[in-house]
Amino acid sequence: MLESGVSGALIGTRALLGEGWDCPMVNCLVDLTVAATGVSVQQMRGRSLRLDPGDPQKLASNWDVVCVAPELARGSADYARFVRKHLHLYAPADDGEIEAGPSHVHPELSPFAPPSTSRLNELNRAMRARAGAVEEARERWKIGEPYRGADLRTLVVRQLRGSDPLSADEVRGSVPLSVSQRVPVAVAGGAAVVGIAGFLATGMALLLVLLAVVPLALGWAAFRLGRAQKKLPMVLPLDRSARAVVDAYRELGEMSEAAAGSLTIEPRASGYLRCVLSEASAEESARFADALDELVTVSDAPRYLVSRPLPDPDAGAGALLIRVLTRRPPFPVRHHPVPADLGRNKERAEAFARAWSRQVGPTELTFTQRTDDGRRARAEAAAEDGGYETVVRDIWV
Repeated sequence: MLESGVSGALIGTRALLGEGWDCPMVNCLVDLTVAATGVSVQQMRGRSLRLDPGDPQKLASNWDVVCVAPELARGSADYARFVRKHLHLYAPADDGEIEAGPSHVHPELSPFAPPSTSRLNELNRAMRARAGAVEEARERWKIGEPYRGADLRTLVVRQLRGSDPLSADEVRGSVPLSVSQRVPVAVAGGAAVVGIAGFLATGMALLLVLLAVVPLALGWAAFRLGRAQKKLPMVLPLDRSARAVVDAYRELGEMSEAAAGSLTIEPRASGYLRCVLSEASAEESARFADALDELVTVSDAPRYLVSRPLPDPDAGAGALLIRVLTRRPPFPVRHHPVPADLGRNKERAEAFARAWSRQVGPTELTFTQRTDDGRRARAEAAAEDGGYETVVRDIWV
C-alpha cells in the first residue's frame, strides 16, 4: 500500500521496520524510538537513505522527536539520548563539513545540554525551513565533488561569553613583536660610557656630543614599548596558538609537511570557528585537536607552562621604559598549559616552547612540579583560561 501510493505513511516498530526491510521510495523517517546504539540508529535511518532507481533526485529527510522538560529531575534525558544517536552519524554542518554530533542538526545544539526552552520554537521553525530547501541540501552534501573518505578530528571554538569581541588580529594573531629593548638600551649606555670616558681621558669636549644619543636611544626604546603594548592581545591569538602546536609536532617528526601546511580556521554560525588540518591523517588530526583543546582552555595540572606578555593599560611608555631600565619585565605575563602530549618530557616541552616563541612571542618555559614558583604559576594558570569555549568534532572529508 505504501509503495503503490495508497498510503502516504507507515508506522511500525523498530523490530518490524529494522534490518532487512527495504523500500527505496521512503524519503522521510521520524524516529520515536529510544534506541541510541550506533548499529540500531544506522539500521533505522538506512530505511530512508536507500537510493531509489525510480527517483534519482531523491533526498532523504530524517527527524528526531525530542522532549525537553527542564522543570523535571530527568527532563533532559531524552535530549541526552538524541545526542548519543548523533555522535556517530555524519551529516552536513552549517559550514559545509560532513560532521558527527548534534550540531550538524543545528549549530546551537550542544552535546552537553539542551538549548534554552525560549529557543525551541525558533529552532523547530529553522528545521522545517531547512527540510524544504532541497537544492541547498544538495549543495551542502557537495554531490559529485571528490572526497578523501577519511575521518578527521577538529576543534570547534567560540570566544567566551561576556568577553569583548575578537578583532581579526586576535583571531589570526599579528606577527610576534619583540618586547626586548636590549639594542636601544645598549646604544644609550654605550654612548654615555664612550662620551664621558672619552672626555675624561682626552679632555675633548666634542666627545660629550655622544650624550645626545642617550635620550634619542631611550626615546626609541619607549616608542617600541608603546607600539608593542598596543599590539599585544589580551585574548590568546587562536591562529598562532594553533600554528605553535603544528610547528612543535612537525619539529618532533610527528606531523607531515602536508598536514602542517593544511591548517585552516573556518567561520561557523553563532560565532564559532573550526580549526582543522584538512590534509592530516586521522592520527595527526586527533593529536592536533586534543593538544589545541588543552592549550586554549583550562588544563588539569599541566607539567609545563609557557608564558606570553600581556598589555598593561595602566602603564604608559615611560613607565614601561623605567621597568626595563631597572631590569624588570616590561609587561605582565599570563601562563598557558603545554598540552599533555607535548609536555610528556623536557625535550618535547622545549620543542613546544620554541614553536610558541616563534609564533606567539617571547616566552619562559616553567616546570610546575618541583618548586614553589612552579606550583604558584600552575595555580595562577588554573584560575585563568585562554578566552574560549571548545568542542571536539569529528568530520568526514
